[in-house]
Amino acid sequence: MQLSLRSVERTDGDALHAIFIEPGVRRYLFDDVLLTRAETQAHVEAACEHGAWVILRDGAVAGLVSLRPVGGERDLVIVVAERHWGTGLAFAAADAAMRYCFEVLGLSRITAAVDLPNQRSHRLMLRLGFVPIGERDGEKYRHRTYVAVSAAASSTSSTRS
Repeated sequence: MQLSLRSVERTDGDALHAIFIEPGVRRYLFDDVLLTRAETQAHVEAACEHGAWVILRDGAVAGLVSLRPVGGERDLVIVVAERHWGTGLAFAAADAAMRYCFEVLGLSRITAAVDLPNQRSHRLMLRLGFVPIGERDGEKYRHRTYVAVSAAASSTSSTRS
């Protein structure tokens, strides 16, 4: 598998729209709402403004990984086309985004929210080193919130104990 990431571009709308409307993708990402092409473009425009990358597999767009600003934190969002599920692509892309957040941006923690029925994403969060910190109601599903802490922040807090 040849994986690479590149910054989201406004011209990625068509490729991302094809992924966003896949039944398995939209089920949890958009609470099963079928986005219009214009709604997808609005998401692409927003992604261009913060840390977000298209996931390329063998040169073709296979998904999106984003560090969406939420309050003063960054929330990890991973979107992978159904045909790439179970290939390790989501893990590799999320791991790269997390390293960027910790090593380049210098942030000490990342959050993520996962719909409770989305077992695949819960397993991914745990593999990435996230820990659950709570739950809250969502539009359609209840969400579990996760947090991952940088190794530097983790070692600093353990030396204070």
